[in-house]
Amino acid sequence: MFDKLCLFAHFDKDDLVADYVLHYLHAIRNAGFPIVVISTSKLSADDVARLKSVAHDVILRENRGHDFASWGLGLERYADQVTGQLLIANDSVYAPIGDFGEALRRLTSVEADAYGMIESLEIARHLQSWFLLLEKRVHAHPDFRAVFAQDFSALVKTDIIRNGEIGLSQTLLNHGFRLHALFSGLSRTGRAMHMSSNYSHFLWRELIENEGIPFLKIELLRVNPCRIADLAEWPEIVGRHAPELVPMIQDHLERTVTGQGRSIEAIQRISVTHNDMQSFIRRDYAYASTRRPIAGLGNLLLLSGVRMKRLLMHAVYRSLAPIRHKLGPLKRKFPPQ
Repeated sequence: MFDKLCLFAHFDKDDLVADYVLHYLHAIRNAGFPIVVISTSKLSADDVARLKSVAHDVILRENRGHDFASWGLGLERYADQVTGQLLIANDSVYAPIGDFGEALRRLTSVEADAYGMIESLEIARHLQSWFLLLEKRVHAHPDFRAVFAQDFSALVKTDIIRNGEIGLSQTLLNHGFRLHALFSGLSRTGRAMHMSSNYSHFLWRELIENEGIPFLKIELLRVNPCRIADLAEWPEIVGRHAPELVPMIQDHLERTVTGQGRSIEAIQRISVTHNDMQSFIRRDYAYASTRRPIAGLGNLLLLSGVRMKRLLMHAVYRSLAPIRHKLGPLKRKFPPQ
């Protein structure tokens, strides 16, 4: 039996165990959680041994169904042996960037049933699933177990997010369970932001520096899907809080980005303009943090104006499509200059 337990989902496309993963696992174990690693990689005996040096158990399974299928297998084998808190985590973040134990203490200082680092309102209210801390009354509930009993291997990734991550929080809310996150769009002053977004991307440095959330999403540095500017500053930010983690991140990025023929600099050095979404969201956060509600509303109105302008420009462009189509053949008839 376990008073606490962590189910940790792992995948590495090169079938390796990165140093940052072991670093994170040590922090979880030091916080009092025995760990069960569920990996969908074809790990060598040496890497399994490295994991077992910090984990109670290592389960290897077929690479289907993403992390929710891994957690589902872990729940199937271990959930009934957990008498207290269950932590669900994965290797999609670099962590801890700062004091992991202090972050857990602050997180659980508010009485709730399910905890996460970040709460999102995108699509529907939910806790981001890369870190979920669940009380016994939650993870023992049959409807909680039913979420993880779905056949995730038959779903595409977008449906896994909808049925798994979002569906889990919605199931808990429907049963009256209380959710709490270290960041949910409320600054430490208690003021709410006007704009909901993927905070772990748009406010990555604010979450680390101001909100004390010791995590950095790997997708942000490897892919940068939201085209966030100033990512090249991550070594400085991370180095202030966890200097030992910087070379681990650099090694991982070198293998998974540069090793695939892509440019880290092209991904992380993107210019930002005054009207980019990132600028609006960061101003929104700054105004909430400094208790400037009028400025926050003005920023929201400005964003609405920018969006309306872009919609009108797209509408005009589409309306002129027939004219462009007719002029196209005429242009081709002109002799080359």
